[in-house]
Amino acid sequence: MSTLSDLEKLSRKYSDSADEFIRSGVIMNLKEKRRLLQIERFEILSRYQAATVDELNHKIMEGTAPEHPGWEDSIEVKNIEAEIKEIEDDIRTI
Repeated sequence: MSTLSDLEKLSRKYSDSADEFIRSGVIMNLKEKRRLLQIERFEILSRYQAATVDELNHKIMEGTAPEHPGWEDSIEVKNIEAEIKEIEDDIRTI
């Protein structure tokens, strides 16, 4: 585990301040989490050849996509989209 002095050395090497170094690290971490969630969202929707959760719901209601696990996947995509929005809000806050 790194000590605070190690972090301070790295921050001086790669950034103007420790605060900026930590801030950029947090932003990069959040962006990576968002990227992984976007991939998961894409993978779920692509199973149904849908571009959006609304399109998936429409396919389920018209019977061109199975109800099970379609509805569960639809809920999962909505949750992923909410988490992505929350991450994007957090990035803007930082």
